[in-house]
Amino acid sequence: MSDYHHGDLRKGLLEAAHAVLNEKGIHGLSLRACAAKAGVSHAAPTHHFKSLSGLLTELAVIAFGEFTKALRKAYDDSDSEVTLHQRLQAAGNAYLQFALDEPELFKLMFSSPLPDQSNERLIEVSGQAYAELTRVVKPLCDAKGITDKATIEQAELLAWSTIHGYAHLSLKQQDIYGVCDDMTGGMPPMAILGTILEQMK
Repeated sequence: MSDYHHGDLRKGLLEAAHAVLNEKGIHGLSLRACAAKAGVSHAAPTHHFKSLSGLLTELAVIAFGEFTKALRKAYDDSDSEVTLHQRLQAAGNAYLQFALDEPELFKLMFSSPLPDQSNERLIEVSGQAYAELTRVVKPLCDAKGITDKATIEQAELLAWSTIHGYAHLSLKQQDIYGVCDDMTGGMPPMAILGTILEQMK
């Protein structure tokens, strides 16, 4: 039996859940499987997370934090001389890369009913990721003289829908065919999206 300390066990169970998720997918997840992976008793996870949903909610919170960091890094690492469209492209590429690198985690974050979607921390961190992704949209709207809040929100939703939809379809393609060349060259729809945003009034 493992000699985890209290704090280490919590971290160890989260790491185990991530590993089981990668190995078996969402449908292979259970508290018992996570406990076995961590080398602890099957009852140990309930002391920290109470339920599978609690464990996966915390895993999703951590994942969204890492996701947000990846989007922010893509934006901040862009050369100061690049255009707003290129910044949007960089964010889209980072979004896609995260999905391709962590497909099962991405599905847990966006497609699974298992995390508690009413959890305040999960709501907060998922909102931060959305804000990071779309933060280039308002400057694009400002450049076009668009100040109407509803129009800006529609543009943000358009950007997210385009990026998320392409990432989701890419994962489907990856599941069926494996990684294809056209999935490693960035996100082609971003040029079209930039044109649409440019034409908004």
